[in-house]
Amino acid sequence: MATKVWNNTVNSLSRALLFGGVIVVTQAAMQDVQNQHGWSVSVSGVAMAAEKKKPPEKTRKTPALRAEVYEKLAEAQELSEEGDINGAVSVLNALRDSQGKRALNSYELANMYNFYAFIYFQQEQYPKAIQAYKNVLKQPDLPIAMEVGTNYSLAQLYFVTEDYGKAIGALNAWFKVAENPQPDAYVLLAQAYYQNKQYDKSLANVEKAMRLAKEKGKQPKENWFLLQRVLYYDKGDMKKVAWVLEELLRRWPKKEYWTQASGIYGELKNEKRQLVALDTAYTAGMLSREQELLNMAYLYLGTDTPYRAAKVMEKGLNNESIKKTSKNYELLGNSLRAAQEIDRAIPAMAKAAELSDAGELWSRLASVYLDNDDYVSAAKAAQTALKKGKLRRPDNTRIVLGMALFNLDRLPEARKQFVKAAKDKRSKKMAKDWIKYLDNELERRESLKDGLS
Repeated sequence: MATKVWNNTVNSLSRALLFGGVIVVTQAAMQDVQNQHGWSVSVSGVAMAAEKKKPPEKTRKTPALRAEVYEKLAEAQELSEEGDINGAVSVLNALRDSQGKRALNSYELANMYNFYAFIYFQQEQYPKAIQAYKNVLKQPDLPIAMEVGTNYSLAQLYFVTEDYGKAIGALNAWFKVAENPQPDAYVLLAQAYYQNKQYDKSLANVEKAMRLAKEKGKQPKENWFLLQRVLYYDKGDMKKVAWVLEELLRRWPKKEYWTQASGIYGELKNEKRQLVALDTAYTAGMLSREQELLNMAYLYLGTDTPYRAAKVMEKGLNNESIKKTSKNYELLGNSLRAAQEIDRAIPAMAKAAELSDAGELWSRLASVYLDNDDYVSAAKAAQTALKKGKLRRPDNTRIVLGMALFNLDRLPEARKQFVKAAKDKRSKKMAKDWIKYLDNELERRESLKDGLS
């Protein structure tokens, strides 16, 4: 039961945590776009789209950027840096309108549209920024570096606007012209495929990024593992999910990875690892919420370590990280009882019974008192249970009450309880045996009285 309770909790919890990684990657795409828009005509007129590598070997013959056009672009850049976006747009518009599109050569037009894209992005006018980048790519004889960077920026903008199909197209176009693509690019493509529900292609690309990083002597990023994990989870490959979580724990031993690893091990029926993972998190002080502590206690109880379960419950109840409810005291009592700590179990079970509206816990408490030879307490607990009602087996409670009364030498009262218990066919035989025994005992006592008289 304890393992089932924990696994049910993990199924809902782990899914939320698994998908958290996907959101992080999406946010990272937005940040990449922001980082790339450091537009500067003094360099090349284009941000280099996350390509931290040597320039491509291939070249194209590109028209020159004339001085008067350069000066206008530089003026627009200066206004933009001063925060005068409208002024920058006016300069660009004047350049476009006064010269006419045909008066500007393809490279000048590409730089102008690239700057428009930058400004539109700053204003969060993403559709206009996308169109500006498309206009850049329409220009013939673009420098390869500009084509590469523009395709990548365009892909990221499609990502930001959640047009994942077009993001995939733009990225694949980028891969055709990019030299020495970095692993991050494959992760971005994997993310786009994931958002487009093309999970197999997503997994293939994130694994390619992992291999490429290893070849380059680089460490995979945490978010790559998070995407890989959710993809394996969606495929139902729990062994692979466990492997990914182990890799995450080796590099980033966070609480959520320990708890998720425990849950996945539970699904794989590996109770030993399930317990070790969660116990590690608990020992490290990572578990503090009530449900986490209860899960820990249930897992200890379900793996035959009830004393550890009791320690978790006692500590939690004492520092009030676990609420003092009937159910929680019952769990403490059951843990102590399973650990053969009967003297400590009884107060916990009594507290659980006192906090309950029904008589069931009083009935169980009566049985514990009876086993512990505390017949007065057993009788009182059984009577309270019958009074409160809502018992699964009132016949059993009457049997316990009858036995307690018998041991208190209250035989006629005990006989009445056995007679009532005998009305239930499940207790009929035991009750009748007790009635027969009591009748003989009462008769024997009467005979002794008569003999003495």
